[in-house]
Amino acid sequence: MAMVGLKRPVFAPIASETAGLVPTYKPGLIVGEAIEANVSIELNDNPLYADDAVAESDKGFKSGTIKMGVDDISKEVHVAWFGAKTQTVNGVEEVIDGASLVAPIGGFGYYRVRRKNGVRTIRAYWYYKTQWGVPSEEAKTKGEQIEWQTPSVEGNIMVLDDEKSSWRKWADFSTEAAAIEWLYELANIGEPASKTALNAAITSAQALDPEDYTSVSWVDVANALTNAIAVAAMDSPSQTRVDNATSQLTTAVGLLVERE
Repeated sequence: MAMVGLKRPVFAPIASETAGLVPTYKPGLIVGEAIEANVSIELNDNPLYADDAVAESDKGFKSGTIKMGVDDISKEVHVAWFGAKTQTVNGVEEVIDGASLVAPIGGFGYYRVRRKNGVRTIRAYWYYKTQWGVPSEEAKTKGEQIEWQTPSVEGNIMVLDDEKSSWRKWADFSTEAAAIEWLYELANIGEPASKTALNAAITSAQALDPEDYTSVSWVDVANALTNAIAVAAMDSPSQTRVDNATSQLTTAVGLLVERE
């Protein structure tokens, strides 16, 4: 396996977090064009010795950091990512970095291009909880040759308060478009999906009486309805996900067989 690319770093501040559940996120944004990402993970190292040998060992996640290099950090990204504030003085919008200002905790993701046995896939990553600091800066005058000066930002990786102490998830996709859609859905990026047709299909299906139809044909409706309700309850599902859930439910209802 070889990784040959890095793209689309995104960040979304946490909107709410409930113990045992995955956080919900405010609208996110693309933080720049990716240059590099270095993830450092520290694991627990607590061996249990018995009969003069290691009988048990704990190698679970302890802490982690991400060092992310991007081409540029816009004013909008700086404010959303690092918790800076803005003020307008004499018609000029100024950005304030303050010691008492706290950077928001939020989800962070990106994807990489993966090649294995000649097959190209896309692996996308989502870190549930991260917190980032304003990057250090180094400036140099332009010499005979251009020396690019790009920011490198470091963030801490945190764990969720759930039964798995989750800190990251990832998925493989066959196309970059599918990976981007997955990331955008998680980071709440883009126009909100329209759920009008989905909600109408749910209402219509819920009005049906299962006793009027054969058990075999109703199973598909029940499964599709459960999925549709789950998608409708999501904060920011993609339009593709919403449309697929609507289509699956309406198709299943259309194939119902009435009892004799």
